Amino acid sequence: STNELGPSDLDTRPPEMKRSTMFAWVRRCPKCGYCASNSGRARPRAQVIVSGKEYQDQLNDPAYPELAKSFLCRGILDRESGDYAAAAWAFLCAAWDCDDAGQSEQAIACRRKAVDMLAEAKRKGQQDAAGQDGTATAILVDLLRRAGRRDEARNVIAERRSGISDDVVLRVLDFQAVLLERGDVAAHTVAEALGEKA
Repeated sequence: STNELGPSDLDTRPPEMKRSTMFAWVRRCPKCGYCASNSGRARPRAQVIVSGKEYQDQLNDPAYPELAKSFLCRGILDRESGDYAAAAWAFLCAAWDCDDAGQSEQAIACRRKAVDMLAEAKRKGQQDAAGQDGTATAILVDLLRRAGRRDEARNVIAERRSGISDDVVLRVLDFQAVLLERGDVAAHTVAEALGEKA
């Protein structure tokens, strides 16, 4: 069990103490390298995917922290199983671990993978847990902003803002617009967006 003390980041990354439990969100088999939230039950075609070049290259890539590699490999399995929303979350978790390790280029690469998976999930009609009333849009904007894709983030705000009624999400998008104007690619919290003291 854990708790959360403080505001979440704009991309939903939880505060401490929950933030420090990330190591338990993904498991890696020490023998074959299979990565999943539940390593006791393999996905269909898992053996083929795990033994494939993309998976093995990612698993052994020295440029990424170990936990990030586990999340990235889990994301590959999710993607190849057709669960694009789950893949997006796995890639986002990998980005958080890269942030913690001070590896900004790798974090950007992970966020770009997450963006691609969110787009694919939308094309396939998959709803994720953050799909309600603009929350998914707010997360996508943050991913794009932090990945340095300012024009795309602005376009998402312009295209989707009018269809969102939730006041909190609208305030977050307005805050994102200010950050985009400044060229700010740092992490920020929901409390900052709402003008609250952390």
